[in-house]
Amino acid sequence: MMGELALFDIENSLGFLLAKSHKKAFNEFKTRLEPYNLTPPQFAAMAFLWKKDGINQIQLGELMDADRTTIGGIVDRLERMGLIERAINPADRRASILFVTDKGRSMQEKLEFIAAEFNNWLGRKFSEEELVDLKAKLKKIRYI
Repeated sequence: MMGELALFDIENSLGFLLAKSHKKAFNEFKTRLEPYNLTPPQFAAMAFLWKKDGINQIQLGELMDADRTTIGGIVDRLERMGLIERAINPADRRASILFVTDKGRSMQEKLEFIAAEFNNWLGRKFSEEELVDLKAKLKKIRYI
């Protein structure tokens, strides 16, 4: 009603619904990645590197929208697992660039299949049109 203060309804709050949806999706994807000893953020880093190998840590952080400390931890873990390696950047010897190793490349097809299956599972109750609309709306929120 106009002029009256509406009561806040947490269960219909956009922030609450997004947070709970993220938690559900994150936990399901995490479960599917566990056999490969990867977390969803580590998978995301690999997926970006599979698309664009040879970028630096700052660029990876920008792609993932993650801070330097978070990216540093992800890169360190992926390097220890033998999935990526750092090389000296010939244009700037103080910075290293990241490359997917043969071991990391050998996991690409299987992990991308798992991610595609997960996305199908996540969108299973939506029509194709609803999925296109949902993705467009989520991107609007992401880039506010």
